[in-house]
Amino acid sequence: MKVRNAIKKVKSHFKKQGIDIEVKPVGHRWTFVHDGYVGSFLPNGACVTDPDALDAEACNFHVRGVSDVSCLYSDYSAGSFRDNITQVCESLLPSPPKFVAGSLVRGKQNKRAIRQGYAGRVGLVMPEGGNGFVRIAWTGASPNSHGGWPTYPERDLEPAT
Repeated sequence: MKVRNAIKKVKSHFKKQGIDIEVKPVGHRWTFVHDGYVGSFLPNGACVTDPDALDAEACNFHVRGVSDVSCLYSDYSAGSFRDNITQVCESLLPSPPKFVAGSLVRGKQNKRAIRQGYAGRVGLVMPEGGNGFVRIAWTGASPNSHGGWPTYPERDLEPAT
């Protein structure tokens, strides 16, 4: 992915949730800050001040705390690396859930739902889901032995009508 497209993707992800974010070059990296965390990436083979930097490939996606600093004299490297810019954006600001707590859902008729036995079942969305998964209290079922409800992928569910 080109640097200009990565910048667009970051701005688009935050704009969907009503946040105007600034992506700016700092040192050798393009960085953006949200809620005490810094997301950044490098233009591969170019310096951020070069006119060709926006056409370079984006690489080395990184997330760290604002006050975290890597130590040059030891093995400590602040933060962690991600595989792509979407993972950086999702770790700084997760997307809102597809189904809110208290809504009724039904399992879709797809391979995974059929195999795991929740295709066609109706249930109530419980709180504490996230990252593309929701907790479901199926009709006629009770919580598991740990006192909680199991999670299911949002893409395998549809609103019950």
